[in-house]
Amino acid sequence: MKNNGAIISRLFRKSVISIIAAAIATMVGIVIDGIVIGRFLGPDSMAAYGLVTPIINLATAFSGVLATGAQIICAQRLGAGNIKKARSAFSVCMLMTIIISVVMVAAVLLFRDSIAVMLGAHGKSAHLLSLTSDYLLGIVFSFPCVLFLFEFNSLMRLDGDANRVIVAVVVMTVMDIAGDLVNALVIHGGMLGMGLTTSLSYLTALVIMLLHFTKKDIIFKFSFKGISWKDVGEILGTGSSSAVGSASSMLRNAVLNQIMVASVLSSTSVAALGVVNTVFNFTSSTMLGVAMTTAMIAGMILGEEDRIAAQSLVKVTIRACLIVGGVLTAILLLLAGPIAGAFGGKDGAQMVELATRGLRIYAVSIIFYGLNVAFINYTQGMRRMVLSNVVCFLVNFPLIVLPALALFGLLDTDAVWVSFTIGELLSLLLIIIMAAVKKHGFPFRVKDFLFLKEPFGVPEEDVFDVTITSGDEVIPASKGIGQFCSEKGADEKEGMMLALFVEELSNNIVQFGFVDGKKHSIDVRVIKHENGWTLRMRDDCKKFDPTEWVKLHQTHDPTKNLGIRMVCGMAKNVKYLSTLELNNINITI
Repeated sequence: MKNNGAIISRLFRKSVISIIAAAIATMVGIVIDGIVIGRFLGPDSMAAYGLVTPIINLATAFSGVLATGAQIICAQRLGAGNIKKARSAFSVCMLMTIIISVVMVAAVLLFRDSIAVMLGAHGKSAHLLSLTSDYLLGIVFSFPCVLFLFEFNSLMRLDGDANRVIVAVVVMTVMDIAGDLVNALVIHGGMLGMGLTTSLSYLTALVIMLLHFTKKDIIFKFSFKGISWKDVGEILGTGSSSAVGSASSMLRNAVLNQIMVASVLSSTSVAALGVVNTVFNFTSSTMLGVAMTTAMIAGMILGEEDRIAAQSLVKVTIRACLIVGGVLTAILLLLAGPIAGAFGGKDGAQMVELATRGLRIYAVSIIFYGLNVAFINYTQGMRRMVLSNVVCFLVNFPLIVLPALALFGLLDTDAVWVSFTIGELLSLLLIIIMAAVKKHGFPFRVKDFLFLKEPFGVPEEDVFDVTITSGDEVIPASKGIGQFCSEKGADEKEGMMLALFVEELSNNIVQFGFVDGKKHSIDVRVIKHENGWTLRMRDDCKKFDPTEWVKLHQTHDPTKNLGIRMVCGMAKNVKYLSTLELNNINITI
């Protein structure tokens, strides 16, 4: 009997579906912004919308750093069973978000014209200055909401409230779409109105998410008490890959904008790049949903130091990237024309033609992008920060910009589209080469791509890891634990108590948790340490705290709940935690 990775796989599928749903709902609103601007406000407004993309990327850079850093730190600490330190990281993250939000809004309000010029509203595109400035003025109020939304999107999943995230982004999307249409067709508020509509919709979503923190049985609660300012460095360091990715993406888009400005069609090319960037943001957010799921679970696995779970995670991540990326590629190849056409009316025929070609060329890179960003997020979750940062920078800036600059004289605007595929292919090749160097041979197994920082956990021979999927497997698992403990030198009492505890608790879980018609599993992990034993049990059934259950079912009959009561009594430490809708109990004896 072995651990079959079923819980990690189901957790990943469940989490990734909700994260992608939230990403799609969010990006639908952004795509609608582009469609309404392109069709009703004209090519110049669409070009201004495209120019603002780098500054939006900058806002998401800050949110990405804080959200990813806090998510991984909190997941790692929860994986290690330390709720107090997880709450400290959450509180520090909230304070940092408030400070950064104030600085960002003030900077844009004071210097928006200069920022518009820096983004490309000069020279041949100088006529775009007022449109770009107006859009910045309206959308800047969404930046604080973006920061908080990204963070809550991650942390509320750890807190078991993923459905609220989906509700919030759906409401936000509907409000954004409705507001865009009213602004363009009724109010005629121009680019300023488009930005304000987006800000209002994001604010509404934030209010919905904040209601989560009125609940009593939650992990994350803000408090100044117990805050450790060392967590600032932890969060920023762990989230640095997101900063590198977003900042280098901003620089990349700024350079590509300049290439488009220098092209034969100038503002038409800039508008086409705006269309491609909008669709890129949609597809990349979908693939990033896969990657964010990987980072979140990787953080938990790092806290547990569970090598088998890491292998299961890498395997399910690769499969998800291939499936989701393949679907997106097929959709873009087949529907590039209609998608580009949705952004331009009859006056934007040239833009639509350029964007259609760009989308088809770009589509080839989606699967490679997904695998690369998943690797970046996985190594980030495992806190291999140098590795994550280097790959992130290369894939987002030089490996795309350099081919674009080299090919521009030959392919004009097509050089930009082709550069995405070249950059992603080169990055994937780099990852394979690094795995080959680490292995000293060609990497063809999942375990070759773990990139764990050794030493990681205890030696495999000191771990007993088994999955229980039915009541019939409880007794064999219990006997296996007893035999393992005996072989590893445990005294008779220790081995008997561990085996009995697993037997009784597993039977309880099967009896009360396996009755809802869904597939469930119990992962049991026994670890031999130099100075004792650790038992971890994890299941994906309804919430159940066995330590509280024992307190509520005290009895004078010494034969009742014998295993649970005796192990809890002799244990050095017993911790229960419900996170990611999983029951986790860790016992040290």
